[in-house]
Amino acid sequence: MGGSGPDRRGDDAPGGATAGATAGATAGDRVAAAVEELYGADPEAFTGRRGELVTAARTAGDRAAAKAIAALRRPTRAAWVVNRLARTDPGAPPRLTELATALRAAQEARDGPRLRELSAERGALVDALTAQALAAAGVADPPASLRLEVGETLQAALADPEVAAAFATGTLTRAAQWSGFGLPLAGAAPDRDEETREAPPAAKRPEAAARNAGRARDAGRSSTAGPAAGRRPAAGAGADRAAAAAAAARRQAEEDERLARAAAERAARRREQIEDAERAVVAAATAATEASSAEDRLEAAVRDLEQRLTRARTDLAAARMRARHAEAAERRARQAMDRLARE
Repeated sequence: MGGSGPDRRGDDAPGGATAGATAGATAGDRVAAAVEELYGADPEAFTGRRGELVTAARTAGDRAAAKAIAALRRPTRAAWVVNRLARTDPGAPPRLTELATALRAAQEARDGPRLRELSAERGALVDALTAQALAAAGVADPPASLRLEVGETLQAALADPEVAAAFATGTLTRAAQWSGFGLPLAGAAPDRDEETREAPPAAKRPEAAARNAGRARDAGRSSTAGPAAGRRPAAGAGADRAAAAAAAARRQAEEDERLARAAAERAARRREQIEDAERAVVAAATAATEASSAEDRLEAAVRDLEQRLTRARTDLAAARMRARHAEAAERRARQAMDRLARE
């Protein structure tokens, strides 16, 4: 008998744990189903359907799921187009991932010819996936801005793991853009031949700019200085060119650093703005959930009071009826007593 208590508690514990796990799984399933439906449907219907799903979760008593669903963000048109590509062609994200891996390997190996080959393949793949995404979304004649945003987002998915993950699950909420220099990849710098072919002007090596500046300076001297300049020792001219190259390299490096700092500051401000907006959305969703719960409680209280009032009125009517019957009985009794007294 003494050992039966612990045995019963041991039997009860798994049941409670299973119930909690089932409730958690139900909430998770509800949110997962909402994500799949909302990000797979047209963005024009996103907000209205999200509200319906939040209401359904609250009605079911699943406040955690209601809060999570209310915090889901409506995708922009370009993000929705890219999401459609991932949902209609699940092989598209792995194709980008495979190309990104090959590009990183070639970059780390400083393999210029391979980088040029893969860069051309990258452009062709992004263009093809952009056209495929627009077709899957049913956009027959897309504006240039939408085509550009879709292409830039696919380009960013090659370099940014977060963008790639959101693309793979079809849950992008806004267009993305890779803001780095040269190849949109992290890792070692490409070799000199690849730099001059792939990098934009602002990203070219300072030494190349310095050499160009030195050549221009030498050309100007040879055309204007006259015979005296031609008789300068070769060593002195070489020192001047080296000094000019070093100065130009320093200026270029300082300018690149200034631009990088400015870009980082802009990106940080943008991230702060996005985080503030997301916090505001969550706070608003929480407030809406709490207000809805308060409304439900007050409605229940009103219904209870109305029921109590109805019962009180019924009791009052019954009491009045009993009082009238008692008064009639009293009158009859008095009349009978008066008759007996007269007899």
